Parts: sequence; structure tokens; C-alpha cells
Amino acid sequence: MESKARLSGRCHSGRTMLDVVASRRQFLIATAGGAAAVSLPMVAVAAESEWESQIPNQMKAKQRMNRITTKDGLGSRLSDLGIVLPAPPTPLGAYVESSDAGNLLFLSGTLPVVNRKLAISGRLGENLSVKEGQEAARIASLNALAAAKQHLGDLDRLKKLVKLTVLIATTEQFADHAPVADGASDLFVKIFGPEAGHVRLVYGVQSLPIGAPVIVDVIFEIEPLRHSTSQ
Repeated sequence: MESKARLSGRCHSGRTMLDVVASRRQFLIATAGGAAAVSLPMVAVAAESEWESQIPNQMKAKQRMNRITTKDGLGSRLSDLGIVLPAPPTPLGAYVESSDAGNLLFLSGTLPVVNRKLAISGRLGENLSVKEGQEAARIASLNALAAAKQHLGDLDRLKKLVKLTVLIATTEQFADHAPVADGASDLFVKIFGPEAGHVRLVYGVQSLPIGAPVIVDVIFEIEPLRHSTSQ
């Protein structure tokens, strides 16, 4: 007689339900009047079928992560993630939006602007929630990517985010700066992958230009231009 506990132990040791059924077509369970033989083939097949039905979804999720974390071009990664960049930002004063030096690309601080207008305005801890601050940081980060694309001509030259700085307009009592900045960090991790990593500085300020709640300041590492050696 094979006990129910012993049978269960074999299932958890790595054998599938069909393996158990193949070796033991029946097992006995105690009843009020004695013991009765219970056949399991149909139950086992149903359990196995349900397990197999989950495989395609698991494979799709794994394939999606592989697309994001492999060294494909950044443009294709944005497409995989369903991210559409806004129009690049324009300077508010006598400066340029971007400047590169060696293998680094420096960007002027970007605001949460959509269609040339501030999408979110206000102050954290006063009239904006942490969630709204996160969305503002995310929008500002998308504008940073748009500025990088305009400068480079091709986002595939972006290798990684080196440093992220997030300025947040807050009240004196506000203390959730880090969660707000995660609105930017989480976006960049999705795009560049968690293995790339980036350093970060976050701090609160009294006010920001045109009433913006956040400014995102980034430094990217870029691929150098490949010059042709042919004459």
C-alpha cells in the first residue's frame, strides 16, 4: 500500500503527476467502511495540462525580459516597451540642451513638459502627491531621452545612464524625495536593464523654473562615432 503522504512527497521531489500515475495507477484512501481504490489518470492529466498551459506565458515573459536586458539597440527596446518619445525640449534661456565630451553626453535639466506645455505643476507636500511627483519625473526623463536623440541622431549610441540627479520642489516638511525620484529611475532601469545601474542624487528645493515640480538632470555614456578609414 502506498500512502497519500508518500505519494505527495514524490510529487514535490521533482516528478510530475504523470510520472506518479505511470508507476502507480491507483492508491488507497481510508473510508468509513474500509478502503476504496481511486483511479487518478484523469486527475493527473488535468493537472499536467493546466501546468503546461502556463508555459507559453512564462516563456513570453522571459523572452520579453531578454529583449530588454540584452544589448539590442535602444530604439528597438523603446519600441518593445511601447514607449514613444515626446518632441525634444527647447531651452528656456541662453544655453543649449545637450553637449558631449569624449564618451559622455551631458544634458541640461529637463522638465515634465508635454507638447511644449508643463504637464504637471505644483509642489510636493502641498498640492501634489508622491504618485503625481513620480509621473512628473517620468515625463521629464522621457524629455531627456528625446533631447539625447536629437543630439545624437540615433538613440542606439546610448550605452547607459551614468548619473541621475532629480531636483524636487517641496515643502519644508516633505520627506519622500526618494520615492518621487524612482519615477525617473524605474524608467531608466526598464530601458537600460537593471545590470547597467546608475548613481543618483536627489534633493528638495524651494522653487523651480515655470512652476515645475521636478527637474531631471542626466549624464549618459555614449558610443563614439565610427569614422570611415576608406579613401
